[in-house]
Amino acid sequence: MRKIMLKFDLLSGEAHVEVDGIKGQGCKDATKFLEKALGESKDFQRKAAWYETNLETVGSVVSNRCG
Repeated sequence: MRKIMLKFDLLSGEAHVEVDGIKGQGCKDATKFLEKALGESKDFQRKAAWYETNLETVGSVVSNRCG
């Protein structure tokens, strides 16, 4: 399940955004509207899902290229 959680600190006025269920760069793309509305992020942290991809393997791919 894809979730974007938004928490506000009432004393400092800072917003904290956390994303679950979206892999790779899709996380940044999914929250772009919040960054535009709230201001640029100053503490971006990558979770393990950032390093995964959103690609699904369909069929097979033959390639002689590496890394």
